[in-house]
Amino acid sequence: MFPFQEELYFHREHTWIRFEPHERGDRFRIGLDEIFLHDVGPVVSLDLPHEGDEISQDEICGVIRGKERSKLLYAPLTGEILDVNLELYEEPDVIREDPYGVGWLLLVDPSHAKEELEYLLKGEEAGKWWKHEIEIRRADLSPE
Repeated sequence: MFPFQEELYFHREHTWIRFEPHERGDRFRIGLDEIFLHDVGPVVSLDLPHEGDEISQDEICGVIRGKERSKLLYAPLTGEILDVNLELYEEPDVIREDPYGVGWLLLVDPSHAKEELEYLLKGEEAGKWWKHEIEIRRADLSPE
């Protein structure tokens, strides 16, 4: 149904993070996975934290609104927001077109990355979780 992105860390609420080394310390880019986007449908608007805001792992930090349903955005890690993809406010469905590239949401300076990465899914564990999530959605779409 959706290709799995092996290089990413995943939060169980369907956000992803990508490590981005930086001269001033590690940074993580955050986005939505295709399962989240499947669940919400075509994106019409979003509420995201602002540059300079602090987010905390597992806490709600935004809302993504689709044509028929909205979904809460859960922070995959704790840190300060360094950048927000403001282009998404003008063209929110870019998220669906390229969720792992230009459709990213936030860039974060992490506070506790080493500890918090242990709570995220990566590699084989993430692959098994991903397949399970796909199967759940297939079962929901199957005619009875």
